[in-house]
Formats: sequence, structure tokens, C-alpha cells
Amino acid sequence: MTKILIVKMSALGDILHTLPAVTEALKADPDLIIDWLCEEPFSDIARLHPGIQQVIPHGRLRWKKQRLAMATLKEQWSFYRWLREQDYDLVIDAQGRIKSARVAWLSGAPVVGVDSNCATDSETRFFYKTGYSVSASNAIDKTRQLFSQALNHPMSGAADFGIDINALDECPEEWKNHLVFLHGTTWDSKHWPEEYWVELLKLAKQADKKVLLPWGNTKEQDRAQRLVDKSGWGEVLPKCSLWKLSSIIAHSSGAVGVDTGLMHVAAGIGIPTVSIFGSTSVVLTGAMGKQVTNLQSSYECSPCLKKECPINSELPPCYSEIPAEHVWESLIK
Repeated sequence: MTKILIVKMSALGDILHTLPAVTEALKADPDLIIDWLCEEPFSDIARLHPGIQQVIPHGRLRWKKQRLAMATLKEQWSFYRWLREQDYDLVIDAQGRIKSARVAWLSGAPVVGVDSNCATDSETRFFYKTGYSVSASNAIDKTRQLFSQALNHPMSGAADFGIDINALDECPEEWKNHLVFLHGTTWDSKHWPEEYWVELLKLAKQADKKVLLPWGNTKEQDRAQRLVDKSGWGEVLPKCSLWKLSSIIAHSSGAVGVDTGLMHVAAGIGIPTVSIFGSTSVVLTGAMGKQVTNLQSSYECSPCLKKECPINSELPPCYSEIPAEHVWESLIK
């Protein structure tokens, strides 16, 4: 049996994008043993795929806070010594960044990844035994192409995320069969304007569709509460782990989200999902799933792929092309 390690460290959406490649690899060779190394906050997302034998949390985010502390150095030494002892036949760097390539190389096993023309950081080539060329535009299919070449199996059919919702924790009854609005994201330019979210909540209220609003930090919590207060509708969820949130999403009746990791989770699970793309590109990172509607702004500079809107940081004009009424109609069609 072949034992491989996937190194895809972050972020939430990027890890989710890798699941279909795992499904395809195991379909081609059910005897594969696959472990996954990712940063600690995202281990629950890697756990979503039942074909992963072991999820290995990496402490990079903790370690860099006290990079030279003796306790940090000891923990790193023990971690990489243990990693080498796992005796992998192959390591696939599915991220193509220096941070992931270096960790993959420290495993002591042969490392492969995308070649310098395709990697985000071209210097990763110094850590690889082999670099493969991938031609797909979408991030999901790029990773599928990498695995296909590295493990010598054909790509086949549509992307299958392989998520087993029965393996998730039970969702409380009061949070089942409602809509989930996924408003949080990292880039300022990816935020759909709050006034649009308020209008969407009002449309849900008119239709008597209960809405849940999750959050991941205090800024997102405050936004969620503002949206509920201004619309007079919706419920702000308590702080939840990614694993628990995944269960809530899996038991919801539909989701609306900006280009953010949890939106991709909803799409991958297979519930009706509407994604909103303004500054980012559906072609590059559009959601895939059985019931997905990707909405791309047609504004003249969309997608700009910039973290901050150069025109209006508070109200990016590209989102004027995707009003609340259009989003609601796409959700209930």
C-alpha cells in the first residue's frame, strides 16, 4: 500500500478545494493511505473527508508568535522528528507556497507539487523532486490535475467533495432546515455591502424563512448583530467550531455567501448555495457543487483581484450589479 501525505496548510476555502482530488485518488486506488497536514485552525475542514486517515495539525500560527522561544523550538524539533518517522512514500504539496513546500520537504519523503510556472511561489521548485504543469483555471480542477499526474490516475467526471454529513456532530433541532447567510470574509473588497444583507434578510422575513448568521471573530459578530437589528430578522449563532458549523450548514435549507471558506463548505456539502463574487473571479475560485449558483459582477473592473477596492472601500461599486432581489431569486428558484 502507498502512504502519502497532503500538505495544504490554509486557508479554509483552499483546504475545501482539495477534497475532490482526495475523492478521485481513492476512487482510483482504494488502498491508498492518505494523511493531511494543515494549520491547526483548519483541521476540522480536512476531517470532513472520510478518506483521510490522519489529520496532522501544524502549529505555524502559534509558533511564529514566539518564534525563538525555547518551548517553540523544542516543539518544532519534536514535531518534525515525529513527521519523519511516519515514513511516507510521497508528499504532495497542494499549496505551492514556500511555507508548505518547506514543511513538505522536512518530512524527509519525496515531494511533488506544481511546477514553477504554476506555483504561487516559484521558489518551491527547490523543495520538489518533481513539478507538474497544470492548465485548469479553477482552483479545484488545478488540484485534481496535480493529483492525477502525481498518482498516475485519470481525472473523471465532476468534482466530488466526498463529505459524509452523517459523520458530523448532530445538529440541534432549532437550527435545522433554516437558511444560513455567510457574510464573513477576509478581504475588505469581498464584503457584500451591509445594506444589501439587510435587504436580503427582509426578503427572507417576508417569506417567513428563518436565517442563521455565524461568525468567526468579534468584528463579524458585531456585523451579524447589526444586520439582525436593522432588518428585524435572523439569529446570530453563538461561537461555533468549524466542525459544528459544518453540521449546521449541512442541515440547512440553503446558503448565501460571499467568496469565503464557509460558502465553499456549503457548496461542497451539496445544499442550495448562492455565491457572490465582486472583486474575485468565479473562473478562478468559483464554488462547485450539486446545487450552486455563482453570481459574478459584470461591473467594468470586476474581477479586480484586489484586497481593497480602489474606487470605494466602503461600498465597492461592483456589487451594485448583484442586488439583494437578484440573490434571493437565485436562491429560491
